[in-house]
Amino acid sequence: MIAKSKQEKQERQTRRENALELTEKLDKDWKEIQTLIAHKTPKSERKEVEKPKPDEYDMIVRELGFEMKAKPSERLKTEEELAKEEQARLQKLEADRLRRMHGIDEEANKKRPSHMSADDLADGFILDKDDRRLLSYKDGKINIENEEEKEEEEGEEDEEGEGKEEDNENEEESQEESASEDEENGAADSHSDLESDLDSEEETAGNEEEKKHKANENEPQNVEKLDPKREAAKSELPYTFAVPESYETFKSLLAGRTIEQQLIILERIQKCNHPSLAVGNKAKLEKLLGFLLEYIGELATLDLPELRTIDKLVLPLYNLCQMFPEAASDSIKFILRDAAHDLEEVIEVKGRATFPGLDTLIYLKIVSLLFPTSDFWHPVVTPAFMYMSQLLTKCRITTLQDVIKGLFVCCLFLEYVSLSRRFVPELINFLLGVLHISLPKNQAQGYTVVHPFTPVGKNLELLLVCDKEDLKSWEKQNVPLSIVTRLKETSRTEINHTRLSCLALCFDLIKKCAALYESLSSFHEIMHPVRMLLTQHVPVNEYPEKLQEWYHSALKELENKVKHYTPLICEKKKPVPLKQYTPKTVKVLEFGKKQAGSKKEQERKQLIQRHKRELKGAIREIRKDNQYLARMQLSETMERDSARKRKVKELLGSLATQEGEWKAMKRKKWKN
Repeated sequence: MIAKSKQEKQERQTRRENALELTEKLDKDWKEIQTLIAHKTPKSERKEVEKPKPDEYDMIVRELGFEMKAKPSERLKTEEELAKEEQARLQKLEADRLRRMHGIDEEANKKRPSHMSADDLADGFILDKDDRRLLSYKDGKINIENEEEKEEEEGEEDEEGEGKEEDNENEEESQEESASEDEENGAADSHSDLESDLDSEEETAGNEEEKKHKANENEPQNVEKLDPKREAAKSELPYTFAVPESYETFKSLLAGRTIEQQLIILERIQKCNHPSLAVGNKAKLEKLLGFLLEYIGELATLDLPELRTIDKLVLPLYNLCQMFPEAASDSIKFILRDAAHDLEEVIEVKGRATFPGLDTLIYLKIVSLLFPTSDFWHPVVTPAFMYMSQLLTKCRITTLQDVIKGLFVCCLFLEYVSLSRRFVPELINFLLGVLHISLPKNQAQGYTVVHPFTPVGKNLELLLVCDKEDLKSWEKQNVPLSIVTRLKETSRTEINHTRLSCLALCFDLIKKCAALYESLSSFHEIMHPVRMLLTQHVPVNEYPEKLQEWYHSALKELENKVKHYTPLICEKKKPVPLKQYTPKTVKVLEFGKKQAGSKKEQERKQLIQRHKRELKGAIREIRKDNQYLARMQLSETMERDSARKRKVKELLGSLATQEGEWKAMKRKKWKN
């Protein structure tokens, strides 16, 4: 068997060698034949084939292949994650502030390595600041003085940088860490050998007593340096606040603060008590919204109203309104409801009302900033709209303060309807009344005045200025709302200037109303009393030049509007001709049928005939349907009656059988 296997192996090897020899022979023969088959043209006869230039599209496609692919960015954080991060940041800043306030130095408590050997690989990766004294040599001697100076400078820099915010502290720490690493590397390079290291240890041990003595001398200086740091930390605003539980605590929290500090406090209260951080934070922030509204109203009722502070406080109020729209709407509606009830009570008691205070007017202004005023109906804006219309119609105009407040309400009306272009008749009537009280009593004739203005009375000529010197010295200026509280303290000249400014504001409002309501078809009829009063009664020549410019611009805006309709005119009819005795000839095509004179008359008659035919068919179908319905109803009633009769017969039969059985039983008793 072994010999047989060896023989088979040798045969396979010989066959493989023979196959290789045959393939090599065939390759040689194929190469010889291939030169005969493939006919190559000489280089001189070859024509250079121009490669086609790539199109712009191909070039752009290739460029797109080499462009950088978009890398996935970090996902956007949710509102809850952002609130948690902000809360953690503020808590950390508050802890740093308290540490500075108590004078605790964290760096003094840090543990320092006792010694660093020459063969230390420095692989500890100490992330904190390293304040170790590093050894260095200069001219073959240990250099200690430079290192002590560096430590003092670094200590002073740390004291100056502790009062800054967290971001600046992180940047300074990273820079100090990199500087300390560089110093370590430099010191490590300066260590030449182990003997020098040992010598340096001996020298440093000898100088320890001197350093302790210096440290004891510098202790009172460090205490003096910490005192201003503590005072700065105490005067600094806390970074975390709890939501005040009552309005008194809220007011005390903001009392004595600047506008910027109040905004920072409100912002930190919102961030530290975000609704996503705890369950009860939503109710607390809703209370904060009510406190902020009450605080704004209190600022407006001061003798010198702080309107700038109110203007800044609208921003946190808007943020709270976006977070809790239902609570904001309920609070504003409660304020408007109270103001409307007060107005109605005053009217019931006295028969007339006065304009409300600045707080209510500012609340009406805030409504336009917090809620959309262009909606057809809104749960907050619509009551405010109705309340303002009541102010312009029910509040008597007795003083100049009332005129200023009424003009402010007119400005609010224009702001409310600037997008919806809703017509407000109270606005036009009030502007007409303002022009009326700027005229002399003798000229108040030829036009009608609507309540609350009266054609006669003691409250006329509120805006009339007769002093020529005041007319000449007047300059156009805005009428501040705060002037209402200090108008009694001003001089007569300032009062006259205020009157002229109110009149200029009235002209400006008339111009804006004309631009707003020009698309109405009844625009000219609406503005006709105002235009007539401007053209015929207003003494323009007595006014200053700038006021005359405002007057002419308003009048021009009223007169340049085109009418958008044509008046109705009775339709013209042809005169009825006299009856003549000439016979009327009618063309007869068929016997008994008359042919109309015009084609329209023929079509009309055809339509009448078709209508009659369709009407008869419809009546016929309705009649058939009614008959069918009547038959069905009759069959149903017959079935119900037959069933009822059958049941009655069965009942009567059962009663008869019962009666017979009862009589039979009775007979048996008698027999017995």
